[in-house]
Amino acid sequence: MAIAPKTIAMIVGGVVLVGGGFVAAPVLGDLFTQSVAPSTAIIGEPVEFAVNENGETYGSPINDRVPELIVTRAEGGKTGYVRVSELDLARNASRSNPDPNAVYNIDVYESDGTTTVGTFRVTDDTPGPRDGFNN
Repeated sequence: MAIAPKTIAMIVGGVVLVGGGFVAAPVLGDLFTQSVAPSTAIIGEPVEFAVNENGETYGSPINDRVPELIVTRAEGGKTGYVRVSELDLARNASRSNPDPNAVYNIDVYESDGTTTVGTFRVTDDTPGPRDGFNN
């Protein structure tokens, strides 16, 4: 039985295509992984936060670094910033209060650290700005 030249060409082409795929797969996989993997460039790099006109840093905690004002949501839903020192003080007061239902309200500011936009309720189970790093 004779095999037609067209059939032989198709078989050879298929072998080359499949074999080339096996050879190229690791390279293509590396290229794809680099494009979709989360960037690790910020790990170990200095973290720079925005600075308001009063010289206070503000933003979200990152890489175990915490700015002076951290973003939060005030009662009523408005987004703003709480001063970490005020949050720590209220958390300490709440945890040392014998009343488990004690609530301490602290101000929520705009990024300027001066303009009040609402309040934030602190109870004995309110997480601190660094608690996410203690997993």
